[in-house]
Amino acid sequence: MGLTKLWITLPLTILAAFGLLGVNQASAVAGYSATTAELSLLPPFCQAKLGSNPADHQLYSGKIGPDWLHIHHYCVGLNFINRYKRSFGNKADQQFYFQSAMGEFEYMFAHSSPTFWMRPEMHVQKGKLLASAKRTVEAVNEFEMALKDNPKYLEAHVALSDLYKNTGQPSKSITALEQALQLAPNNKSLQRRYNQLTGKVFTPPSPPTVEQTAPTPPTPIPVEQAAAVSGVNSTTTQPVPASSPVPASSPVVVPEKIGTPSNPYCRFCPPEE
Repeated sequence: MGLTKLWITLPLTILAAFGLLGVNQASAVAGYSATTAELSLLPPFCQAKLGSNPADHQLYSGKIGPDWLHIHHYCVGLNFINRYKRSFGNKADQQFYFQSAMGEFEYMFAHSSPTFWMRPEMHVQKGKLLASAKRTVEAVNEFEMALKDNPKYLEAHVALSDLYKNTGQPSKSITALEQALQLAPNNKSLQRRYNQLTGKVFTPPSPPTVEQTAPTPPTPIPVEQAAAVSGVNSTTTQPVPASSPVPASSPVVVPEKIGTPSNPYCRFCPPEE
């Protein structure tokens, strides 16, 4: 009788150990929706989207924009990432949560607007998930896509720096962190990271100085060149217009004497003797 129980129990134990009885899978697929505790770990806009408060919906839909219609897929993906992190030691659950999160992210990239302002953040979250699964090349690609969408997105620079650090590439890690510090040189968190990596204090490069030089005086133009530019031949004497001819003087007319010495105004008086 004891031998019979042993033959029944042993195969079941082996199957359970390899996850072939569906025990782990059942725990993975249970509960697609976030619990109250899980919801509290998500960003406020996710709490609004997955919640039932109309006022919250109206508030965050205006902030998110038209892609509010699809944003619950991103929120569910974030919750699957949190479950993935909590399921270390259970490979079946981990695999399920990983694939589920990836599916939600792929949906968002396929259905959200190419100019959706949250796409860089989604690339970073997807990249971190890939990095945790040791899929380094794909993770780097996601971080670089985030920077392509927004070169000033600090989280992408930091995530890229952390990935290079964790994969034994310190020089690339420092370069990525320096690019972040160029954007935010006074960021205390970035400064601490840089000090831990290099043992130095980050000093932003000074702006290039412009050498002041005296203006060069203009070079005088030769007479011949100036004449060529102006179209005037310097060897040609310009004709001087002739002056108008002076009209000939008219003869002086002497008035005829009239009258007599005693009466000069009398034209017809007889001459005096």
